[in-house]
Amino acid sequence: MNTYLTEARSLVSEHLTDYISRARRKTLTFGPWGDDVASRLQEYSLRGKMIRGALVGFAYRLFHTGGSVPTACVEAGVAMELLQSFLLIHDDIMDQDERRRGGPAIHSQYAAAAPHGKTAAQYGLSMGVCTGDISAFLAMERLATMDADEATRNQIVALVAREISLVGLAQMQDVHHGYVSEAEDTEILNVYTYKTGRYTFSLPLMIGALLAGADESSVERLSRFGEQAGRIFQIRDDQLGLFGAGDDIGKPEGSDIREDKKTPFRNALMRQLPPDSPIRHAFGAESLTSVEIAAVREALEDYGIQAEVDMCIAEDERAARTEIAALALSVDGTRALEELLEYNLNRTV
Repeated sequence: MNTYLTEARSLVSEHLTDYISRARRKTLTFGPWGDDVASRLQEYSLRGKMIRGALVGFAYRLFHTGGSVPTACVEAGVAMELLQSFLLIHDDIMDQDERRRGGPAIHSQYAAAAPHGKTAAQYGLSMGVCTGDISAFLAMERLATMDADEATRNQIVALVAREISLVGLAQMQDVHHGYVSEAEDTEILNVYTYKTGRYTFSLPLMIGALLAGADESSVERLSRFGEQAGRIFQIRDDQLGLFGAGDDIGKPEGSDIREDKKTPFRNALMRQLPPDSPIRHAFGAESLTSVEIAAVREALEDYGIQAEVDMCIAEDERAARTEIAALALSVDGTRALEELLEYNLNRTV
């Protein structure tokens, strides 16, 4: 990860801790749950990679390579991380995942703390929904009060509201894919564009560019770059979900297979497998053994699925490099964007 991102990530982590501490006194004042939610949100958020939060300051530095990152970038970065926590908390409930970021999911934490005699699972789900909601509104409060001029601040708040609404719609499509036997590649990639690409990359890059005073054309180019980089990121995430070890990917090994997650890898494999192949039955199975997971991985390799999916990645890589070349950035700024793209192309965690 390049120095722009490393610097911004450190600043966001520090400010997130400070912001939640202040929220305990100002906003999260309903006891005993205010302190409880603050502690869980801080620990949970700091467990993440903080890519979205760091990308705000990263984008600002593309246009202003010297000097420090302004406070507004760090504040907006904190909002991005709290929105990420909100989305992941709810995502884990919908996907029935018990672990996230190498530890218990928020709803699992609350289930473990359920009062004696109560239905622990439902208690955990209900408390998890509330915690996710609180994280979202803390994020919006952070954006609404960040240190930027009123016009820019209002523009960013409206932008975030629109983009998070699109994330919600893409999430609905993703949920739908979990209840149908098949999903078209184009439908899957559309989910990746709006659930990952625009939210993870386009949105924070656009916010940073707006705070830097970049022109409309540059903001739009970063928006398109974000979509392309995000699809690559998500496809690599699918790859890690299929081949990565549980400790490395932060969720149970084989969970994407067990959930029959619709991915380009799964679709390409299903097109190649014989109709009577037992590998087909692994996808969506209630339980999977390590032997069955290994058999799916072996089939993916035997049928050359990685090479087929890499062709899809190559298209987005070419388009992303075109956007980088068209941006009027310094040598350092261009190199930073290229490094970000390379990170997505080659990520192992």
